[in-house]
Amino acid sequence: MPFIAPTDMMTTSELTRFLSLAAGSPVARETLRNRILQEEARQWRQAAVLLPVVHDGTQWQLLLTRRADTLRHHTGQIALPGGGREAGDADFTQTALRETCEETGLPADAWQTFPVLPPHYTPSGYEVHPVPALYCGRNPPEPQPDSREVAEVFYLPLTDALNPARYGERLLETKGHRISTPTLSYRHYDIWGLTAIILYGLAERYQAHLRQAV
Repeated sequence: MPFIAPTDMMTTSELTRFLSLAAGSPVARETLRNRILQEEARQWRQAAVLLPVVHDGTQWQLLLTRRADTLRHHTGQIALPGGGREAGDADFTQTALRETCEETGLPADAWQTFPVLPPHYTPSGYEVHPVPALYCGRNPPEPQPDSREVAEVFYLPLTDALNPARYGERLLETKGHRISTPTLSYRHYDIWGLTAIILYGLAERYQAHLRQAV
């Protein structure tokens, strides 16, 4: 079935409706990858990331970060703001908002959040819960990234993130399986790994949302 190209004219109401329903749309490719990674029983470390959508006055965009070069793991990679769940976090939404504030300086009360998407499992042992969110503070936002964790904050047009045709593929070898995983190139940024997997899952959910609306 051909892809339906997303439009950059999506209203706030249309975007809010999609984000409100996104968690209820299963994604076959995502489910298969999770099943393969879960074959080995283990104690998963819980984490959450924010899927932060903002409007710059012209179009909807996703806020992404480039991890600091001084970090021990995933140095310099493109990431969604987030991190590990702490004992005092009431839920995954609080984890994602707390970590986003720590990394970017954007406060928790500046976001309207939506139902948490199904978790993703990683070869490194994390169970990561994506939390869709819409920025409702001053537009455009003025992030103040923590240089110890974040080298750069930048924005990816939401129309690119939601268009499956924009993605390429790489093979991931894990647990004796070769899994095709999505990648996304934007300007000089190479978006891959878990970030690209989460974004591609959002794109597939948006395709399902558009077809239901036809």
